[in-house]
Amino acid sequence: MKFKVFLAFAATLALAAPVASATLFRAPERAPEILSLPAPKAMRPAEVEGGKMRVGDVRALEKSAPLTRWEPVQGGFVARLQAESPGALGLRVRLDLGAVPGAVELRVQGSDGGAIETMVVDPTLAPEAWTPWTEGAAQLVEAYSPVRPSDGALSVGAVLHFTTSPFAKAAASCTLSTACSTGDAALDAAVAERKRSMMRINFVSGGSGFVCSATLIDTPQRPAAYVLTANHCIGTQAEASSVQSLWFYETTTCTSGVNNPGTQVSGGMQLVFTNFNVDSTLLLMNQSPPANATYSPLNPALIGNTTPIVSLSHPKGDSARFAEGTMLREARDTDRPYNMYLVTFTRGMIEGGSSGSGAFTRTNGTLALTGVLSQGPINDSCDNAQKFGLYGRLEAFHPEIAHYIGAASHAPDDAPNRPTDVSASVSATPIDAMSQPLTLSRVIDYPGDVDVFRFTLSSRVAFTAYTQGTLDLVSTILDADGAALEANDDAQTVDTNTGITRMLDPGTYYLHIAHWEPNNSGPYTLVMRADRVDSNYTALWWDSSESGWGLNLNHQGGIIFGSLFTYDDDGSPMWLVMSRGERQSEGVYSGPLHRTSGPPFNANPWRAVSATEVGTMRLTFFGPNAATLVYSVNGRTVTKSVTRQNFKTPPVCSWSHFDRSFESNVQDLWWNAAESGWGVNFVHQGSTVFATLFTYGPDGRGLWLVMPEGTIDANDRFTGPLYRTRGPRFDASPWSAITFTQVGTMTGSFADGNAATLTYSIDGVSVTKSITRQVFSTPKTRCVGD
Repeated sequence: MKFKVFLAFAATLALAAPVASATLFRAPERAPEILSLPAPKAMRPAEVEGGKMRVGDVRALEKSAPLTRWEPVQGGFVARLQAESPGALGLRVRLDLGAVPGAVELRVQGSDGGAIETMVVDPTLAPEAWTPWTEGAAQLVEAYSPVRPSDGALSVGAVLHFTTSPFAKAAASCTLSTACSTGDAALDAAVAERKRSMMRINFVSGGSGFVCSATLIDTPQRPAAYVLTANHCIGTQAEASSVQSLWFYETTTCTSGVNNPGTQVSGGMQLVFTNFNVDSTLLLMNQSPPANATYSPLNPALIGNTTPIVSLSHPKGDSARFAEGTMLREARDTDRPYNMYLVTFTRGMIEGGSSGSGAFTRTNGTLALTGVLSQGPINDSCDNAQKFGLYGRLEAFHPEIAHYIGAASHAPDDAPNRPTDVSASVSATPIDAMSQPLTLSRVIDYPGDVDVFRFTLSSRVAFTAYTQGTLDLVSTILDADGAALEANDDAQTVDTNTGITRMLDPGTYYLHIAHWEPNNSGPYTLVMRADRVDSNYTALWWDSSESGWGLNLNHQGGIIFGSLFTYDDDGSPMWLVMSRGERQSEGVYSGPLHRTSGPPFNANPWRAVSATEVGTMRLTFFGPNAATLVYSVNGRTVTKSVTRQNFKTPPVCSWSHFDRSFESNVQDLWWNAAESGWGVNFVHQGSTVFATLFTYGPDGRGLWLVMPEGTIDANDRFTGPLYRTRGPRFDASPWSAITFTQVGTMTGSFADGNAATLTYSIDGVSVTKSITRQVFSTPKTRCVGD
């Protein structure tokens, strides 16, 4: 959408009257410049998104609108602007900063005629500044500078259009206002003190506005205003720079249901340190906290099970609430590689928008912060009996931030601790342009030490980083802004080394390495490599108009292993294999096609198979989901258009340099390495496994059987009926219907993501095999599904 921007005198435009204001700087009696956006076609309602409460969306201007009309006043110059976004329940305005000649004071007021909010814009802290949050569909902004800024020094680049009021009453009825008594006089006093340390923060991330909770903490550098919140709320400096905080925001009395306006502090914060793995972020306010704010003490000890916990938060951005609970045990979020505190609540609860809020222990008559909220239940209604919260452990985060807050000295270090501290990449040459792999020897030098490495890529590759040694390490790949892309604790079950393989586009990235045990240290080896690979084509492929035959593709590195399931001239099942289809050019893979014969499926011991080349197979891919298949069998050529067969939600298949023992999706080619010549393909979509077994009949001829619907149970075991099919010969045109007969069942029981026991029966004969994923090239396949 193209936004219409009007910058003119209100008297010359048919617009609503300007917002009434009390002028701070004795500006001349002239109307403000007007910036009016057209009414939006649709705006998303406020809702919880990724644990944060989304309260609005950024409406960017197609072209920034510079403030050019600076008028002289006593002591300086003033520019006045009115921003309008129809239908908004609140606004913030983004000012893009050019050659600003020093600090600029802002004074803003909403169209509701409410309080005038102030802030200072410091151009040395960030390239942009967001004004305070005001109610209504318009905001008057008055900017003052002692020196006249040049034209374009300040420009409006966007407005944040709120779809909920800054003071919406959204918390559930079963939450407990901090204006209410806990029933314990000593605890009431502790809550009364600590609620003056908490704040609701509003910030911009990914084109939307969000609210979370945060806590002002006490440090040896007091009165420096350090703040703790969640990494999934604030993880980059751009997000930190947009922070506006609201303090003392609670109901006027326990039962009134009326929220007082609180005290707003704008001007952003500095990102001091953040860690995706423990979902915690340390910030430093650019402005001083408001009068009467208190600094929360910290409890960085590992707390034990049954420890009483008090939560203070702003659920769904509403006024302050408390909850009481107990530390039940440590638990792990599926997306993060550290254990967290699992707290169950017996009074009150947390909701979306509570993210980043504090879990407090009672220590020496006060409440001390011991963790920040990372996650709550998907169902956060009052009816849900499972009221809990997962909190990032301060015990794990504190050693990493200790020297920033003055709680420890900075020991000698062989690698920077933050992306902002990295002065150069690990190599001047992009990783993908180097001889593979790149190996570095490094040390976790002291408790809490974090090693951060910058690297660059010149092309889209499967990037892999892993450690070697005896340390139990954790790795995280960060983008150029320092936002986490993926993290890992242990890459496979054979050791405690960390490792990640991920597709990355050309650009600059960071790798974050830390010890899983925050107080441990020691040497390790870091290995990085880049593999130029295509989309991963591992899947079951077919022609949907010709049911009854199919092609299993297993893709590793530049090689495709293709198992073709079709029918011989007599209609009996026939399978053919391209065991090495090599990448020829963009989107093309080809190789020899073989037909094999071997011992009967139940032979014990297994005997060698014989293979005869019968032709070739060629696959030309058109994007990730369509291809042309051409194959020949003894001089007869067949051409088919094929697509991925999706019977439920398909997984996303990419790449891995690890054994995949931690993976939950089993889609791959599996075999018994001691019995070459037979195998089974698993296609794993949702809760269903589609399996094709290729083996040999009693006569030694190739035999394939299919389990089209294996159902997975709670013990990671699948079971389903096994069928033998008959159909038209492989080159039949038109294709005709197949027939199928159930011959038995098939069951797979998985010890982990890389080892299983396969049991199947054919006409009353049962076979049990130990199987693993078959590896024929690198990087290997990794499929991730629901």
